[in-house]
Amino acid sequence: MAESNNYSHSATIFPVSDLGKSIEFYLDKLDFEKTFEWGEPMYYAVVKKGGVGIHLTKRSDGRRPSKYHRALYIFVNDIEKVYKQCRDQNVKIVNDLEDRDYKMKDFDIEDPDGFIITFGKAE
Repeated sequence: MAESNNYSHSATIFPVSDLGKSIEFYLDKLDFEKTFEWGEPMYYAVVKKGGVGIHLTKRSDGRRPSKYHRALYIFVNDIEKVYKQCRDQNVKIVNDLEDRDYKMKDFDIEDPDGFIITFGKAE
């Protein structure tokens, strides 16, 4: 069983059909603020209020669990330990552990329902 202090926090990622409309909803209706955006044109953004952050990404593959978007990003303190545990438990790893250009070291797994979950650590 993994040590509970190895897990830091997570990011919920919602694939949305209209990114602008979704951002507007969270900012105007729920008083969130946009704290990050990515892409030209923008296809990824983070809205946040207090300790709650929601990552929004432009949907590209219908309503099924996405094979291209993460369903959940879990931040951990010891990424190598979590990666080894997943490998040792024969978890389906769909993207190997790597340093990413967005300043994270992470890897993706697929759960039994096809949801992509990423474990990552800031570099």
